[in-house]
Amino acid sequence: MNIRLLAKRNIQGNAQRYLAYFFSIVLSVSIFFIYASFIFHPDVVHADIPGGKLISRGLIAAEIVIIIFSVFFIAYSNAAFIQPRKKEFGLLTLLGMSKSQLRKLIYLEQTMVSLISILIGVGLGFLFSKLFLMAISWLLAVEQPISFVFVPEAFIYTIVGFILLFQLLSLFSLFHIGNAEVVDLLKDKQKPKKTPFVSRWLIALSAVCLSISYYLACTLSLNNSYIRVLPIVFFVLIGTYFLFSQSIVALCSRLYRMKKSLYGGTNLITQTNLIFNIKDYSRLFFLTSIITAVILTAAGTLFMFSADLKKQGMDNIPQSIGWIENDASVYSVIEPSAVEKILKEDGFKVLYEVNMTGVPITHLLPHMRTGEPNENRSLLISESDYNNAAALRKIEPAKLSGKEALYIFPYGGLDYQFVHKGEQKELHFGNGTIQVTMVGQRNQSIVAPIKAATTLMVVDDQLYHEITADVPLKEMSRVRGYEVKDWEESMETSSEIEQMSNNHNQLQTRAPIYQEMKQGSILILFIGLFVSLLFFIVQGSMMYLRVFTNLEDKKIQIHALHRLGLTKKEIRQILSAEIRILFFAPFLIGVIHAIVAYVALSNLLESNLFAYSSMVIATYFLFQLLYYQVTKKIYERAVITSIK
Repeated sequence: MNIRLLAKRNIQGNAQRYLAYFFSIVLSVSIFFIYASFIFHPDVVHADIPGGKLISRGLIAAEIVIIIFSVFFIAYSNAAFIQPRKKEFGLLTLLGMSKSQLRKLIYLEQTMVSLISILIGVGLGFLFSKLFLMAISWLLAVEQPISFVFVPEAFIYTIVGFILLFQLLSLFSLFHIGNAEVVDLLKDKQKPKKTPFVSRWLIALSAVCLSISYYLACTLSLNNSYIRVLPIVFFVLIGTYFLFSQSIVALCSRLYRMKKSLYGGTNLITQTNLIFNIKDYSRLFFLTSIITAVILTAAGTLFMFSADLKKQGMDNIPQSIGWIENDASVYSVIEPSAVEKILKEDGFKVLYEVNMTGVPITHLLPHMRTGEPNENRSLLISESDYNNAAALRKIEPAKLSGKEALYIFPYGGLDYQFVHKGEQKELHFGNGTIQVTMVGQRNQSIVAPIKAATTLMVVDDQLYHEITADVPLKEMSRVRGYEVKDWEESMETSSEIEQMSNNHNQLQTRAPIYQEMKQGSILILFIGLFVSLLFFIVQGSMMYLRVFTNLEDKKIQIHALHRLGLTKKEIRQILSAEIRILFFAPFLIGVIHAIVAYVALSNLLESNLFAYSSMVIATYFLFQLLYYQVTKKIYERAVITSIK
């Protein structure tokens, strides 16, 4: 018997415990290799694939996330593997194994597992990289599919990178066990567990932090999001940590004092085990709940953005085809008759058209960050023109009289108030100036937000006619727009219209912008789902490791309970309850965090995302339930088969 053979037999003996860890590492390596194969693909490097560089940057970001996540997961797993084997290491030391030999044994075990994981992960990644390239080719809609080639850089970066990562983390984990005394190793499991300490102040801190984070998230808007994101994350982390380390402990203690329910069925054993293990569980609960929140929020955001993309396109680009003529007396950008002819020839039905004139004006608006007044250009239009266009877009009409004015800002996601009700404002047009009273501001678009028509100033019809009475038509601007049926399919038509126009900067077509955003969002969703899947597997692996960490102790406890008269059915109830708490307590908190994030996202997009969020949460719950059932079956079989 030598140390190498002993390490090999230890791995075989702990195969059940290593299973989830091994699978997670293989998946991490496979995804990393597949992404690297695309990043270093010759066609991507030489920019032969349209959009390849953009995807490459997204994949590089995903690679960084995988590495960072792998560091935490491997470090956690190494600690989880070493902790329950301290008695074994103590016995080996007592039998004459030196500390250097013990370190070598642990190092060899972790190195063997890591090398096997890396080799299998790279092999699977190489096999499935062809499917990945085919999927990317389909998403990018390239004429020739991306060729499957051998990419040496992908092999080098993946193998060398993960070997270095494993080696560094393995060496780091050796210091803790190598410096421990024999007595500490032998008696580690014999140390009695104390009732966890509970602080009312920390419970209050948890409630305050979560309340602050939820309030900041639910009142999030586009103009304050960059300020609030970091505080939200900070308060969520602090609040969640003390929720599990303090609040949940207090709840378990309270349940423990409810004697009527405590003595019912197997509750005494389940709750006793829980209250004395909750301190050990709190760290796991914290990590898995945060991971759950991250997965649900990231996957939900990507899915919601992709599903809500059409509505966003219609909100931000009011008409399928729109343009502005700086000189309202002529059509210098494109003739409306030419647009109508192309639409008719291509079989597109015009649902409605917009044709309005306005006067370019200037006025002062506060800067979003400094608040200092800055000169701003807008298009002055009449109330009737605004209401006619608003009715076509099913927007509430304006109601003005006298010298009242309404400011129209085209981007609904930004709730910054540039003007306030009752504010007096001077409008400058040509050589004239007029003072109006603002009735407020609306963040919505009714015509193509281009050049002078980016923002609008709406005034009463009578006031508008007084202002424009002496303004020649050539000094006014004209806004035209056509809304067509099935505009999503008008890519070629839109391209043809753009080619016919004399000034692309004053013409806006919705279909090309929508298709570009759709393609980009699908690619991001495609990449994000891979990373989310990895996060989910790793989170499940952490719980799997926690379940099997104290397997031998659990076998001893269950064997003693069985001798006292507990049936196998009751033992299964105890085991199921313990695993159920491990899987679904952090899941519930993670879902609550994600729901708050969905509310914030709904506010940003100004859309009801309840249906989308429900689908994401339901899908995740089904995967979690499946993982729970598989782990429970394996765990029950491992424990109950030991009963004689």
